[in-house]
Amino acid sequence: MSDKLEKLFEIYEEASKCTLCEKFGRKKSKEGHFDGLINFFIDKNMYLNIPSIWTDWVNRSESKIMIVGQDWGPYIDMQKINNRYRRLVDLGENEECAWKTVVNEKESMTKSLMTEFIIRSAAQYDINIDEKIMESFYITNAVLCARKGDNYRGTNNFSPRFCTDNCTKMLNKQINAIKPMIVITLGYWPFYSVCMYHKIPVFKTLKENISYYSLNEGNRINLSQENNPIYVLPVYHPVAQVKKEEQISIYKIMWEILLQYYPKDKLINEISTYRYCRKELDL
Repeated sequence: MSDKLEKLFEIYEEASKCTLCEKFGRKKSKEGHFDGLINFFIDKNMYLNIPSIWTDWVNRSESKIMIVGQDWGPYIDMQKINNRYRRLVDLGENEECAWKTVVNEKESMTKSLMTEFIIRSAAQYDINIDEKIMESFYITNAVLCARKGDNYRGTNNFSPRFCTDNCTKMLNKQINAIKPMIVITLGYWPFYSVCMYHKIPVFKTLKENISYYSLNEGNRINLSQENNPIYVLPVYHPVAQVKKEEQISIYKIMWEILLQYYPKDKLINEISTYRYCRKELDL
Protein backbone atom coordinates (compact mmCIF):
# COMPACT_ATOMS: atom_id res chain seq x y z
CA MET A 1 0.00 0.00 0.00
CA SER A 2 1.34 3.44 -0.92
CA ASP A 3 2.02 6.14 1.67
CA LYS A 4 -0.86 8.19 0.27
CA LEU A 5 -3.31 5.31 0.65
CA GLU A 6 -2.11 4.62 4.18
CA LYS A 7 -2.73 8.25 5.08
CA LEU A 8 -6.19 8.16 3.49
CA PHE A 9 -7.19 5.11 5.49
CA GLU A 10 -5.94 6.81 8.65
CA ILE A 11 -8.16 9.78 7.79
CA TYR A 12 -11.19 7.51 7.25
CA GLU A 13 -10.53 5.79 10.57
CA GLU A 14 -10.36 9.15 12.32
CA ALA A 15 -13.54 10.27 10.56
CA SER A 16 -15.36 7.15 11.78
CA LYS A 17 -14.93 8.34 15.38
CA CYS A 18 -16.17 11.89 14.79
CA THR A 19 -19.47 12.91 16.38
CA LEU A 20 -19.27 16.69 15.93
CA CYS A 21 -22.13 16.94 13.43
CA GLU A 22 -24.41 14.23 14.70
CA LYS A 23 -26.58 16.91 16.32
CA PHE A 24 -26.74 20.60 15.33
CA GLY A 25 -30.33 21.40 16.23
CA ARG A 26 -31.82 21.83 19.69
CA LYS A 27 -35.31 20.70 18.78
CA LYS A 28 -36.39 17.19 17.95
CA SER A 29 -38.31 16.44 14.77
CA LYS A 30 -41.76 14.90 14.78
CA GLU A 31 -40.05 11.52 14.50
CA GLY A 32 -38.06 12.27 17.65
CA HIS A 33 -34.69 12.87 15.97
CA PHE A 34 -32.35 15.84 16.21
CA ASP A 35 -31.06 17.51 13.07
CA GLY A 36 -27.63 16.14 12.29
CA LEU A 37 -25.50 14.34 9.74
CA ILE A 38 -24.95 10.61 9.25
CA ASN A 39 -21.38 9.42 9.71
CA PHE A 40 -21.20 6.65 7.10
CA PHE A 41 -17.51 6.06 7.87
CA ILE A 42 -18.65 4.02 10.86
CA ASP A 43 -19.55 1.27 8.39
CA LYS A 44 -16.45 0.22 6.45
CA ASN A 45 -18.53 -1.95 4.13
CA MET A 46 -20.46 1.17 3.15
CA TYR A 47 -17.91 3.96 2.72
CA LEU A 48 -15.52 1.80 0.70
CA ASN A 49 -18.27 0.52 -1.57
CA ILE A 50 -19.94 3.64 -2.96
CA PRO A 51 -18.89 3.86 -6.63
CA SER A 52 -19.28 7.57 -7.32
CA ILE A 53 -16.77 10.17 -8.47
CA TRP A 54 -17.20 11.72 -5.02
CA THR A 55 -16.17 8.56 -3.18
CA ASP A 56 -13.82 6.80 -5.62
CA TRP A 57 -10.93 7.89 -3.41
CA VAL A 58 -8.60 4.90 -3.29
CA ASN A 59 -8.33 4.63 -7.08
CA ARG A 60 -7.44 8.32 -7.39
CA SER A 61 -4.86 8.76 -4.65
CA GLU A 62 -2.14 9.77 -7.13
CA SER A 63 -4.21 12.55 -8.69
CA LYS A 64 -2.56 15.87 -9.46
CA ILE A 65 -5.87 17.72 -9.32
CA MET A 66 -8.40 17.71 -6.47
CA ILE A 67 -11.98 18.94 -6.69
CA VAL A 68 -13.82 19.80 -3.47
CA GLY A 69 -17.60 20.10 -3.28
CA GLN A 70 -19.68 21.25 -0.32
CA ASP A 71 -21.22 18.03 0.98
CA TRP A 72 -22.24 14.65 -0.35
CA GLY A 73 -25.98 15.07 0.02
CA PRO A 74 -28.47 12.51 1.36
CA TYR A 75 -27.27 9.22 2.80
CA ILE A 76 -30.21 7.52 1.09
CA ASP A 77 -28.56 8.20 -2.28
CA MET A 78 -25.33 6.61 -1.08
CA GLN A 79 -27.33 3.51 -0.24
CA LYS A 80 -28.89 3.47 -3.72
CA ILE A 81 -25.47 3.64 -5.41
CA ASN A 82 -24.10 0.95 -3.12
CA ASN A 83 -27.09 -1.27 -3.91
CA ARG A 84 -26.68 -0.79 -7.68
CA TYR A 85 -23.05 -1.87 -7.45
CA ARG A 86 -23.82 -4.93 -5.32
CA ARG A 87 -26.68 -5.90 -7.63
CA LEU A 88 -24.37 -5.90 -10.68
CA VAL A 89 -21.82 -8.02 -8.83
CA ASP A 90 -24.54 -10.43 -7.66
CA LEU A 91 -25.66 -10.76 -11.28
CA GLY A 92 -22.17 -11.96 -12.19
CA GLU A 93 -20.47 -8.81 -13.46
CA ASN A 94 -16.76 -8.49 -12.75
CA GLU A 95 -16.24 -6.26 -9.68
CA GLU A 96 -13.97 -3.81 -11.51
CA CYS A 97 -16.39 -3.52 -14.44
CA ALA A 98 -19.34 -3.11 -12.09
CA TRP A 99 -17.51 -0.42 -10.14
CA LYS A 100 -16.57 1.59 -13.23
CA THR A 101 -20.05 1.17 -14.72
CA VAL A 102 -21.67 2.85 -11.70
CA VAL A 103 -18.94 5.49 -11.25
CA ASN A 104 -19.37 6.58 -14.87
CA GLU A 105 -23.16 6.91 -14.74
CA LYS A 106 -24.48 10.40 -15.44
CA GLU A 107 -25.45 10.74 -11.78
CA SER A 108 -26.19 14.49 -11.48
CA MET A 109 -26.33 17.89 -13.16
CA THR A 110 -23.33 18.92 -11.05
CA LYS A 111 -21.19 16.15 -12.51
CA SER A 112 -22.47 16.74 -16.05
CA LEU A 113 -21.80 20.49 -16.04
CA MET A 114 -18.45 20.17 -14.29
CA THR A 115 -17.33 17.69 -16.94
CA GLU A 116 -18.51 20.05 -19.70
CA PHE A 117 -16.60 23.01 -18.22
CA ILE A 118 -13.39 21.00 -17.90
CA ILE A 119 -13.60 19.67 -21.47
CA ARG A 120 -14.52 23.02 -23.04
CA SER A 121 -11.87 24.94 -21.11
CA ALA A 122 -9.22 22.45 -22.28
CA ALA A 123 -10.35 22.95 -25.87
CA GLN A 124 -9.37 26.61 -25.63
CA TYR A 125 -5.77 25.40 -25.40
CA ASP A 126 -6.34 22.85 -28.20
CA ILE A 127 -6.28 20.03 -25.65
CA ASN A 128 -8.69 17.36 -26.86
CA ILE A 129 -10.24 15.29 -24.08
CA ASP A 130 -13.52 13.54 -23.33
CA GLU A 131 -15.49 12.43 -20.26
CA LYS A 132 -12.75 9.97 -19.31
CA ILE A 133 -10.69 12.92 -18.08
CA MET A 134 -12.81 12.92 -14.91
CA GLU A 135 -10.90 9.84 -13.77
CA SER A 136 -7.89 12.12 -13.38
CA PHE A 137 -9.41 14.05 -10.46
CA TYR A 138 -9.51 13.17 -6.78
CA ILE A 139 -12.97 14.42 -5.83
CA THR A 140 -14.20 14.88 -2.29
CA ASN A 141 -16.27 17.25 -0.16
CA ALA A 142 -15.63 19.88 2.49
CA VAL A 143 -18.07 17.98 4.73
CA LEU A 144 -17.54 14.24 4.65
CA CYS A 145 -20.69 13.00 6.38
CA ALA A 146 -24.09 12.69 4.69
CA ARG A 147 -27.46 14.38 5.17
CA LYS A 148 -30.58 12.81 6.51
CA GLY A 149 -33.71 13.00 4.38
CA ASP A 150 -33.68 13.14 0.58
CA ASN A 151 -32.91 16.78 -0.26
CA TYR A 152 -29.63 18.19 -1.63
CA ARG A 153 -30.73 21.79 -1.52
CA GLY A 154 -29.55 24.61 0.76
CA THR A 155 -29.76 24.04 4.49
CA ASN A 156 -32.21 21.15 4.35
CA ASN A 157 -30.87 18.81 7.06
CA PHE A 158 -27.61 20.72 6.87
CA SER A 159 -25.86 23.56 8.72
CA PRO A 160 -23.20 24.86 6.28
CA ARG A 161 -20.91 26.86 8.53
CA PHE A 162 -21.23 24.61 11.57
CA CYS A 163 -20.52 21.45 9.59
CA THR A 164 -17.76 23.03 7.49
CA ASP A 165 -15.96 24.32 10.58
CA ASN A 166 -16.16 20.88 12.16
CA CYS A 167 -14.74 19.13 9.09
CA THR A 168 -12.06 21.56 7.92
CA LYS A 169 -9.31 19.49 9.54
CA MET A 170 -10.43 16.36 7.67
CA LEU A 171 -10.47 18.12 4.29
CA ASN A 172 -7.03 19.57 4.78
CA LYS A 173 -5.66 16.22 5.92
CA GLN A 174 -6.81 14.85 2.56
CA ILE A 175 -5.04 17.69 0.76
CA ASN A 176 -1.86 16.96 2.72
CA ALA A 177 -2.15 13.25 1.92
CA ILE A 178 -2.81 13.59 -1.81
CA LYS A 179 -0.59 16.66 -2.35
CA PRO A 180 -2.33 17.71 -5.58
CA MET A 181 -0.90 20.45 -7.74
CA ILE A 182 -4.30 22.16 -7.94
CA VAL A 183 -7.29 22.18 -5.58
CA ILE A 184 -10.52 23.40 -7.20
CA THR A 185 -13.17 24.43 -4.70
CA LEU A 186 -16.79 24.42 -5.88
CA GLY A 187 -18.72 27.23 -4.27
CA TYR A 188 -18.16 29.27 -1.12
CA TRP A 189 -17.89 26.76 1.73
CA PRO A 190 -15.16 24.47 0.34
CA PHE A 191 -12.97 27.52 -0.29
CA TYR A 192 -13.81 28.84 3.17
CA SER A 193 -12.75 25.50 4.67
CA VAL A 194 -9.32 25.55 3.05
CA CYS A 195 -8.74 29.19 3.96
CA MET A 196 -9.85 28.92 7.58
CA TYR A 197 -7.46 26.04 8.19
CA HIS A 198 -4.55 27.97 6.69
CA LYS A 199 -5.60 31.33 8.16
CA ILE A 200 -6.07 32.92 4.73
CA PRO A 201 -8.48 35.90 4.58
CA VAL A 202 -11.85 35.15 2.98
CA PHE A 203 -14.18 37.72 1.43
CA LYS A 204 -17.89 37.66 2.20
CA THR A 205 -18.96 36.60 -1.30
CA LEU A 206 -17.72 33.88 -3.62
CA LYS A 207 -17.54 36.38 -6.48
CA GLU A 208 -15.06 38.50 -4.51
CA ASN A 209 -12.95 35.44 -3.68
CA ILE A 210 -12.87 34.31 -7.31
CA SER A 211 -11.98 37.80 -8.52
CA TYR A 212 -9.17 38.20 -5.99
CA TYR A 213 -7.72 34.69 -5.73
CA SER A 214 -8.45 33.02 -9.10
CA LEU A 215 -8.57 35.80 -11.69
CA ASN A 216 -5.67 37.78 -10.23
CA GLU A 217 -2.54 35.73 -10.93
CA GLY A 218 -0.49 37.59 -8.34
CA ASN A 219 -2.91 36.64 -5.53
CA ARG A 220 -3.27 32.93 -6.27
CA ILE A 221 -2.98 30.77 -3.19
CA ASN A 222 -0.16 28.23 -2.96
CA LEU A 223 -0.44 26.09 0.18
CA SER A 224 2.94 24.43 -0.28
CA GLN A 225 6.17 25.70 1.19
CA GLU A 226 8.08 23.14 -0.88
CA ASN A 227 9.08 22.98 -4.55
CA ASN A 228 5.84 21.19 -5.46
CA PRO A 229 3.00 23.75 -5.48
CA ILE A 230 -0.56 23.25 -4.23
CA TYR A 231 -2.61 25.99 -5.87
CA VAL A 232 -6.15 26.67 -4.68
CA LEU A 233 -8.66 27.91 -7.27
CA PRO A 234 -12.12 28.94 -6.07
CA VAL A 235 -14.78 28.52 -8.79
CA TYR A 236 -18.55 28.81 -8.89
CA HIS A 237 -20.59 25.71 -8.20
CA PRO A 238 -21.41 24.12 -11.58
CA VAL A 239 -25.17 24.68 -11.16
CA ALA A 240 -24.82 28.29 -9.98
CA GLN A 241 -26.72 30.93 -11.94
CA VAL A 242 -23.58 32.01 -13.79
CA LYS A 243 -23.11 32.06 -17.57
CA LYS A 244 -21.31 29.00 -18.91
CA GLU A 245 -18.68 31.10 -20.64
CA GLU A 246 -17.78 32.73 -17.34
CA GLN A 247 -17.55 29.33 -15.65
CA ILE A 248 -15.34 27.99 -18.43
CA SER A 249 -13.04 31.01 -18.27
CA ILE A 250 -12.22 30.17 -14.64
CA TYR A 251 -11.58 26.46 -15.33
CA LYS A 252 -9.25 27.62 -18.09
CA ILE A 253 -6.92 28.86 -15.35
CA MET A 254 -6.41 25.24 -14.26
CA TRP A 255 -5.02 24.35 -17.69
CA GLU A 256 -2.95 27.53 -17.72
CA ILE A 257 -1.23 26.43 -14.50
CA LEU A 258 -0.73 22.84 -15.65
CA LEU A 259 0.87 24.00 -18.89
CA GLN A 260 3.45 25.89 -16.87
CA TYR A 261 4.72 22.54 -15.56
CA TYR A 262 4.02 20.04 -18.35
CA PRO A 263 4.48 20.22 -22.15
CA LYS A 264 1.10 20.20 -23.90
CA ASP A 265 1.87 16.98 -25.79
CA LYS A 266 2.56 15.16 -22.51
CA LEU A 267 0.06 16.87 -20.23
CA ILE A 268 -2.84 14.43 -20.40
CA ASN A 269 -0.54 11.46 -19.91
CA GLU A 270 1.00 13.16 -16.87
CA ILE A 271 -2.33 13.83 -15.16
CA SER A 272 -3.95 10.50 -16.10
CA THR A 273 -3.11 8.77 -12.84
CA TYR A 274 -6.24 6.67 -12.24
CA ARG A 275 -5.43 3.13 -11.14
CA TYR A 276 -8.05 0.61 -10.05
CA CYS A 277 -6.51 -0.89 -6.92
CA ARG A 278 -9.52 -2.14 -4.98
CA LYS A 279 -8.73 -5.78 -5.67
CA GLU A 280 -5.19 -5.61 -4.33
CA LEU A 281 -6.53 -3.80 -1.27
CA ASP A 282 -9.05 -6.62 -0.81
CA LEU A 283 -12.04 -4.26 -1.02
